[in-house]
Amino acid sequence: MQSLIKIYVLSIVFPCLISCGGGKSVSSSVSNSHAGEEHTQNLTDFKGYSVAAIVDCGQGIAPDGKIFSLFGDYDGKAQDQNLSSLNFSGWNHTTNGSDTEWTNLKLPASNYNFNTSAKANGSCNNVSTLDMVLLKKIANWDHQHSNGFECNILAKGYKFGDIKSLVFNLKINTAKTHIPTVENIKKAYATYVNESVVDAMDDGKVNIGVTLGDNTNLNASIIFQLDQATIGDKWVRVTIPMDKLSYYQEINYKQTIKTQADLSNVVVNRMLIVGETKSGAVLRSNINLWDVKIPEIFKEMDVSFKKIELQLK
Repeated sequence: MQSLIKIYVLSIVFPCLISCGGGKSVSSSVSNSHAGEEHTQNLTDFKGYSVAAIVDCGQGIAPDGKIFSLFGDYDGKAQDQNLSSLNFSGWNHTTNGSDTEWTNLKLPASNYNFNTSAKANGSCNNVSTLDMVLLKKIANWDHQHSNGFECNILAKGYKFGDIKSLVFNLKINTAKTHIPTVENIKKAYATYVNESVVDAMDDGKVNIGVTLGDNTNLNASIIFQLDQATIGDKWVRVTIPMDKLSYYQEINYKQTIKTQADLSNVVVNRMLIVGETKSGAVLRSNINLWDVKIPEIFKEMDVSFKKIELQLK
């Protein structure tokens, strides 16, 4: 199964390390800057899509503008939040008892669980964070999203057309992030696919897939990419305007393209977050004779989320 989604590839760099290049990125000045209070410093603008460094993380946090927060510890006092009470849930297929499916994982299966309690995070003034090692298979589409989480917001009644942007404050934790390089993927599957297939599928970086869905089959999705080599272990804010998502109807894994306007008056039921490849694909769709003995390798992406928000119009 290959998702019909818009994909934005971001090579994020800090200005003190290297300047942004390629004609797609521009450095920006500090915004909302107050000494001793959390603020952002823009790193990259990518056709209206932005990633910014978070400065003074967790200090004097307050909601900014018209928002709905799915998860956010604004004042540092809402620690150890029960995520189930916030309508979050998750899954972890690696605990299904298979002796062969998960052989090449780096960690024991329980490390990929969705934990129902957020925890105080010492890297951001002990604000509460949702932490998960997100998994994505490289080869097989069965259980390709090996774990993930979602939040049900149907009761809020927000429509796709009510939302201006999606905002994620997050940090890639490099100690438990293990992503095969493109060259290693090519070597592992050299007898099954040609190198151009691998090049199109992944860049060896962190990819996170986000989907907003109604309670039937209408969705809006995007995959964004972050370079763990340059922003690993640093807090950043990712802002995604709603017009950067792909809109579609999916029935029995077959997708029909829709426009943003088509879904404008449709009520959003949930937000789904998973680990991804750059393209959202796996190699199986390019392997003519699939064999269960074909080895599986994984992208393992350890991410802490301290804020997940809808910026409203």
